[in-house]
Amino acid sequence: MKKDKNWESLKRYLPTGWEAKSKELGAFTRGREIKTADDLLTLNLLYMTQGESFQMTSAMMKLTENISVNKNAVYKRIKGSWRWLQWMAQNICKENGYMAEKPTWLEDKNVCLIDASDMALKGSKSSDYRLHYMFDLFNFTCRSMEITTIKEGEKLDRYQVGKDDILIADRIYGTIKGIEYAKANESDFILRLKSKAFIIYDKEGNKIDIMSQIRHLKEWQSTSIDCFYKCDNELKSIRICAMKKDKKACEQAKRNMQKKVSRKQEEAVSAETIELNEYIIVATSLIYTNEQIFELYRSRWQIEMVFNRLKTLFGFGEIPSKNEDSVKAWFYGKLFLAALSEAMVKESHFSPMQKI
Repeated sequence: MKKDKNWESLKRYLPTGWEAKSKELGAFTRGREIKTADDLLTLNLLYMTQGESFQMTSAMMKLTENISVNKNAVYKRIKGSWRWLQWMAQNICKENGYMAEKPTWLEDKNVCLIDASDMALKGSKSSDYRLHYMFDLFNFTCRSMEITTIKEGEKLDRYQVGKDDILIADRIYGTIKGIEYAKANESDFILRLKSKAFIIYDKEGNKIDIMSQIRHLKEWQSTSIDCFYKCDNELKSIRICAMKKDKKACEQAKRNMQKKVSRKQEEAVSAETIELNEYIIVATSLIYTNEQIFELYRSRWQIEMVFNRLKTLFGFGEIPSKNEDSVKAWFYGKLFLAALSEAMVKESHFSPMQKI
């Protein structure tokens, strides 16, 4: 990674003040080998993209930069960079509009995105392990990271949550078990529901057909249903919010379902499931307006492009060590790389003439 015009071009996408922040956050401490913030950034990028290990990163630094730094020094430098990498990832997202400002009506609530990513080791043709994580969106902090075998399921009770948390998660987490866990820990939640996730009832215990309640909606209109679910033969209250997608989003959802059926050779999707996928349907404990519920859910979408790119980057490099700072450096380094890649791709979508 020689310091040529391509390197200078890459630095255009870095957040303002990145070099000064390397010192302020304790990442850059002048040494015999790593003499500048440029050198430290090169070291981190090599580790994240090509190094595969601290030893390989050491070799790559010698080969590309003619900088001799042993693997123990590489480890210490990478480990000490996590706060800097976190700051750079956060500010790239802010400067490129990937993060919404925290709504004032949320007050002191923490909005936590919960997800998992299947990862493959270099050269592997299948997923080898799974990274589970809970990301505090507006504080830009990963509250929890856990690496398991691919057989370990995605579930809310893997995470420590509390009364100040709002948990936002996709369909696989939208189960009665997940809802019960959140309630038991006094956490609020917005959980996307998949088709036939569970049955909902009215207060007399009669089944409610969701489609009959939401079919009247126009594009991007929303409604909510105060209803109940059954747990241990007891009716428990739940609020279901639904929003109709626009025509383009509905067509895309249908294509995605058809691809999944073709790829996994599953049975054809039912007409009911196809119709349900024309809506965004969530279960929530919150008493905010429908608009506020979906504003929160959209806050997840605004950084989702970065997380989607992040998932493609997890497979590069060694599995993090057990040292907490080293794991944080690995995660925030990948997040920084994902945000940087997204910013560069975003700019390439526009011609120079469009910037005039």
